[in-house]
Amino acid sequence: MKKLHFLATLFLCFTLAATAQETETLFTTTTGQDAPAPAGWQFASNTTINAVGLTKEALLSATQPQKNVLLYTAQNQPVEYWYFPGTSRKNALVIGGMHGSELSAVEVAKHLVQQLLQGQKPYYNVLVIPVLFPDNARAAMTCTKDRLQDNTGRYTTESAADPNRQMPAAGQPFLLQQPVDAVQREIENEMKALLHVIQLVKPERLLSIHAIRDQGRAGVFADPRTTCEGTALGFDSDEDLALLMAEHIQAFGGTCRGNNLDQAPTALYYLDPAIAPAGQKQMRSYQSPLLQGKSRGVSLGTWSSTAVCHNDGSLSRPAIRTFTVEFPGYLAPAEYKTRKEQQRYQRMVTVYADAIRQYFLQAFAVEGPVFAPEPFASN
Repeated sequence: MKKLHFLATLFLCFTLAATAQETETLFTTTTGQDAPAPAGWQFASNTTINAVGLTKEALLSATQPQKNVLLYTAQNQPVEYWYFPGTSRKNALVIGGMHGSELSAVEVAKHLVQQLLQGQKPYYNVLVIPVLFPDNARAAMTCTKDRLQDNTGRYTTESAADPNRQMPAAGQPFLLQQPVDAVQREIENEMKALLHVIQLVKPERLLSIHAIRDQGRAGVFADPRTTCEGTALGFDSDEDLALLMAEHIQAFGGTCRGNNLDQAPTALYYLDPAIAPAGQKQMRSYQSPLLQGKSRGVSLGTWSSTAVCHNDGSLSRPAIRTFTVEFPGYLAPAEYKTRKEQQRYQRMVTVYADAIRQYFLQAFAVEGPVFAPEPFASN
């Protein structure tokens, strides 16, 4: 941790002036090349995906920043992703807009893309999906009454499960031929595409950008990595990296009170079970009997941070270093009523994006050699 803090201090010294002078509005120009959807994504209809033939190479082969379309939604909107080649052979995935109601999180993801287009090359090869559920985000953006009260845009339909509870069982792979979640509900198409990308790329690290209504709970949190059987692999380096991001956010005037930096720093989300010591069984939030209905199921954080074991070795993968960012408040900066509030939250968007770019996507707490789990018979 001392080494990470020393490097972090150097980063803060070099970037303080630049960050303080950042514009208060998002960049409106983009660079990089637009490209057709990767080979293998064919659309029998706007809501059907066929990922047969999509490869890791198709996703990660560009030598310059590139924007592609992953799939089209029921409302014929593109789910776009950006690829930024890094200086190493390791891969990172950043996701925004899993909950369309959290428009501030979408702003952070979009701002991150603009920073990557104009800033230092990342250490990791980076895939960014700025808005995973654009139809839901559109519902939130066009809502003119009681958006926050009604949580408009969180769910695709009244009967749909929470998008962040549509993962396979922890330790099990996503199967295109059997696309159901841990409680046997059909997974939505946007989530099918994301899970397939994760399974192909097997990124070393993953970060999902969310927002939280209670701004006192905002911050950067890590999910404990485990074996496919649920045995804890150790949390220290994951927590160190999460706290580096949180410290950067606080140092530049952002809010991340959920990390409790001034008293007892933590990277554990307040609703998650306690961290188990390495070698012991790690409890997960989905095991709580309090989760019912739309909220029942396995989250992306749990699924990705759990290793996957399968008799087909191509479906197995190590546990992914996984983080969740909770931005303070659902509103996009432009939705605030006063100019002062708009400026404050626009600066916050910049600071959160900075923390992701400078720490999560650079060579901090770099993952060492990890061997894939041993295949075993699985249904």
